[in-house]
Amino acid sequence: MPPANRQSARCMFCLPEAHLFPAVQMPDDPGQAQASPQPSTPGTGSADDPDQKKPQQKSQQQGGKYSPSANTGSPGHIFWVVPAFKVNYGKNFKPLSPHEKFQEWAESVYDPLGLVAGGVEAATLEYSSTDGFCGYGHGWTGYGKCYGSMQLDATDSSFIGDYALTVLLHQDPRYFRLGKGSIGKRALYSVSRVFITYNDSGHNTFYTSGLTGTVVAGIVSNLYYPQHDRGVSPTISRIGLDLGNTALYDGAAEFWPDIHHELHEVFSRQSRANH
Repeated sequence: MPPANRQSARCMFCLPEAHLFPAVQMPDDPGQAQASPQPSTPGTGSADDPDQKKPQQKSQQQGGKYSPSANTGSPGHIFWVVPAFKVNYGKNFKPLSPHEKFQEWAESVYDPLGLVAGGVEAATLEYSSTDGFCGYGHGWTGYGKCYGSMQLDATDSSFIGDYALTVLLHQDPRYFRLGKGSIGKRALYSVSRVFITYNDSGHNTFYTSGLTGTVVAGIVSNLYYPQHDRGVSPTISRIGLDLGNTALYDGAAEFWPDIHHELHEVFSRQSRANH
């Protein structure tokens, strides 16, 4: 199951990203690239004319709203089943309205494939032969409580961190892919985005909204987790685990177009060899 949220901040926390990660080349600051494109004369075409874009990009966009292409917006899902509506592969930054932030939050939380993947996770990774599902016991009752608690964790964290506070603090909940540089540089960038995001003006800022959502959800979970999973130490562990999962999720989103491309090439070569 994807992490509870993709973690903007009050102005006092606004820090230039390069000060925190000087060795990492971040994407061009989208806040400096929002000038309107120059209109083209009818019939002459221009570099910004959608009809002049690369043929493969155009065909990918015609295939549906989402694409694993590194040149389009959200891939919809990464690894085919993990919701990635808050991942953006586009090159131009456009701020989201409060309504759009709510739509993306709802799509992520109530995505059918994501709900099924969560059910599989609850039945397998969260099962223990000693204390059952998530510590709630064995049988359908234990499984239902386990699955329900996982969904409640995700809903609490993402509603606060990906919607409510991003609207209040004017921050962007999306992960923007770097897509260039060495593997190490891109990996470090994806980890840094757990703590840094863009504000609605397109400038880097400390990710107060997402981090707050993670912490609040970790505290609230003490109301419904099994007794042995409540308290300060388990809460800190859950917060740390969620931040780690978010870093892994960002890394998967960063490299998914590369992985998808390589898999496509492998299957294409195999198909040609069989024919």
